[in-house]
Amino acid sequence: MDSSGSPVPDAIHLLLEQLQEALVLEIKYQPNLQLPVTTQNDEITIGARDGSAHVLRCLKVWYDLPSDVFFIAINLMDRFLTKMKARPKHMACISVSSFHIAAVQMAQSLDADHLVSISQCKCTGGDLKRMSELIRNKLEWAPGTTPITALTFLRLFNVMFHTAASQLGLGDLYISIATESELLLRLEMIACDGICASLRPSIVALVLLCTYLDSAVNRLESNVDSTSMSSSGSAIDSTSAPAHQMLRLVEFAGELRKMCKISDEDFYSTHKSVSAILSKYNAQEQTPHRQRLVWRLSSRTARLLRPTDKFTSVLPVIAEHTPVPSPSRIRKNRKFGRRHPNKRR
Repeated sequence: MDSSGSPVPDAIHLLLEQLQEALVLEIKYQPNLQLPVTTQNDEITIGARDGSAHVLRCLKVWYDLPSDVFFIAINLMDRFLTKMKARPKHMACISVSSFHIAAVQMAQSLDADHLVSISQCKCTGGDLKRMSELIRNKLEWAPGTTPITALTFLRLFNVMFHTAASQLGLGDLYISIATESELLLRLEMIACDGICASLRPSIVALVLLCTYLDSAVNRLESNVDSTSMSSSGSAIDSTSAPAHQMLRLVEFAGELRKMCKISDEDFYSTHKSVSAILSKYNAQEQTPHRQRLVWRLSSRTARLLRPTDKFTSVLPVIAEHTPVPSPSRIRKNRKFGRRHPNKRR
């Protein structure tokens, strides 16, 4: 039974049990970053943390790894920075080591030396392995551990919303609106921002999903309005429009807020932070895969990438408007250019 007294279907009931288990473990894996904005006493700043997060996202794309690796790496990095004070010169090694741990956790084989070379973290493969061991010890990381992150809640909420939409006869419409790849793309951008690093993952995931659905509903309403305006004055029953039907999921979102014990203040403050990040993304102020690495190519690789370099002309440039030398000067130059008659040839 839910709060309204109506029976809960089995599909939703199983998902609610998974949600309760995730909420119990949420606090265990919750970072609490207290990084300064500017450098103080040679400490890592929030900007350095965000830069490393973007590099991890580039590595995830480079190795074509699942989003789980990225979110586990971000969680390890943020929780380690919560417990330990480190110098800025160690930031790159900490982030890449967290990425290596996450890749191994997800059964992704990554060579340590190759990862060091690609990431340009200015450390050796041995440094990466020692830092990885230090992170495991400080976080009491056990093999097979799967931390609870915003990705965990986003996937749960997405399935729950789809199940609720299917019961309303809106399953196909929901799938066409809320695509998981688009949601993950936006969640990765949010995870790269240190402002949201210390927020509850459940709130971040729910706010993102509600914001995404709200934007989709607004697009549907604008399409309905444009259709009604072009129908030569024919009336359209607004209650049958898909946008108004999707609004029925708002009640379900309210129930999820109660289950997660999310206050109005926390929800709206998180909504403000998430909306600010997404507005930058939508305005293309941040590229989908922000490049913070400088690729260094060997001369051999550069030649392979530029096969037309041999066709470049090496002839000297003919200067225009140059005065033509007089015939007497030409004869004098030829005179000095002759060999001496007594000199052997």
